[in-house]
Amino acid sequence: MRPDLVRALRLLLLCAVLSSATLVRAQDSGDKPPTGMTIHVVQRGETLFRIAQRYGTTVEDLARLNGIRNPAMLSVGQRLLVPSAPVQAEDAAIGIPTSYTLQIGDTLFKLAATFGTTEAAIARRNRITNPRQMYIGQRIELQEGSEGVRSIKTGWIHRVARGETLYHIAARYSASASLIQSVNRPRRPDLLYIGQPLVIPADENSFPLTDLPAPLARFEMTPAEQGRTSALRIVTLQPTQLEITFMGRPVTVFSDEARVTHVALLGIDALAKPSIYPLRVVSTAQDGVQRTFEWRVQVADGGYRSETITLTAEQMDLLNPAITQPEEQRVRQVVSAITPRRHFGGLMGLPCAAPVTSPFGTRRSYNGGALNTIHAGADFAALPGAAVYAPAAGVVVLAEPLIVRGNAVIIDHGWGIFTGYWHLESLNVRAGALVQAGDVIGAVGSSGRSTGPHLHWELFVQGVQVDPLQWTKQSFP
Repeated sequence: MRPDLVRALRLLLLCAVLSSATLVRAQDSGDKPPTGMTIHVVQRGETLFRIAQRYGTTVEDLARLNGIRNPAMLSVGQRLLVPSAPVQAEDAAIGIPTSYTLQIGDTLFKLAATFGTTEAAIARRNRITNPRQMYIGQRIELQEGSEGVRSIKTGWIHRVARGETLYHIAARYSASASLIQSVNRPRRPDLLYIGQPLVIPADENSFPLTDLPAPLARFEMTPAEQGRTSALRIVTLQPTQLEITFMGRPVTVFSDEARVTHVALLGIDALAKPSIYPLRVVSTAQDGVQRTFEWRVQVADGGYRSETITLTAEQMDLLNPAITQPEEQRVRQVVSAITPRRHFGGLMGLPCAAPVTSPFGTRRSYNGGALNTIHAGADFAALPGAAVYAPAAGVVVLAEPLIVRGNAVIIDHGWGIFTGYWHLESLNVRAGALVQAGDVIGAVGSSGRSTGPHLHWELFVQGVQVDPLQWTKQSFP
């Protein structure tokens, strides 16, 4: 081949390579995000919240950066600009290390507003990948004030409805639109989206900030533990009928005349497995509209100890089902009633002036057997004949000798709360009597199937046996 022709072919090949490289560089330059940004391609099943969590940013910032009016409208393959700040940057942020236990009405949005941080920072620090899996009683670690913004402890969280503007919302709460805008930092008031949460701050004397769906305004729940009583107190925005189910059991709800303040007492079985259980609430408004809400609630371990009890051959009939079951059914029938009048209030008193020798909930093994029973009450080591007192007001519904429990008294305190007193030497009351706290109802003895003089005291919450001593330390509504 002629030398001049070879040189021409080499020149053409070099030009083609240079042209291709220039084209590639041009394509790369066209796809390259701005400095400090990353391009994310939306995958099937992803939401803007999930993407924000992944990159340590917020839904609002992603929506503003990409001109998204409705965060729910994402499409597979859509390319999003996201800030490329290091995911772990929040871990080194300023702030006060704080530990918090989740309560009903807590969401990532509410926690971020209350503690002056971000949803992404909380989720990252606690490895929360699905907020729906959060549960009541869960411990959350966060950096309070890490964003350098004011923590908002009181006020309301409003969810934007169709047609609402920032000024409509401000007027509803008698608040300043500029204050709401500065606290929530929306892009522009006319670009609010349906369902967007907004913090409406209030003065320090207002209700604590909470994130509850209507018609629920307030929802308080004390900790749930094996063998303990947990109280629910609910306030609704309008007259409402509530139905509550917890751990698969219906719970009786007591409401005021206006049906806006509601109270329920939960008895947690001492043998219930420590785990996460659903709490379901069904609300029915005056117009018949029903809504169902569900939270995941942790039932904690009660920390009960165990003991071994040795019985003689003569005492073994204490465990004979043929003897114990008929009486057990009788007692269960008595304590299953739920009367609407509440007699108790404040702390209960102790029924006997004596030390407790065996607390409630102790796991028991008889003669080396399995730890499959519990001590269902609290035993007081009192001398024979010592006075037994009513710890709170109520109506005596049983006062008679029983085979196993001996001379027994049961008092109905209302709302499904009953107390029982076994092995008495004598009875000072009759069924139907109204007693007040401090009244003498009997004397300590060793009647029935008993191994020695003592008072055995039990407490039932809607048929569930719980620790009676809790009621002497904690008052219930």
